[in-house]
Amino acid sequence: MRQPKVDFVLNCWSEPIELIKITTSVVDYRNVRTEEIINFKGVIQPLKAEQINIKPLETRSWKWFMIHTRAEIAINTNDKIEIDGKEYKVMDKNNYSRNGFYEYHIVESYE
Repeated sequence: MRQPKVDFVLNCWSEPIELIKITTSVVDYRNVRTEEIINFKGVIQPLKAEQINIKPLETRSWKWFMIHTRAEIAINTNDKIEIDGKEYKVMDKNNYSRNGFYEYHIVESYE
């Protein structure tokens, strides 16, 4: 079943968002943290209770959010990100580009 095009709605609701993608690698036996700033327009909102209920039991009490954007963001599942000074882990990435948007589920970092 095809979903309606929502790009018009996203145009109206979107606001500028600055996201920092965090990458950690080992260099000379030390952890090195690299940050990449990604600017885009989108909407961040909490996940609905029904959506949280299907997440793994041990993660349900954490703060879950979804990001909707018209353009694909250079982040993937399991990436660490920071928005407004809080760290999150990307838990889900959904490509609904046929309907005019992308959706990401993020959870407040627990590590």
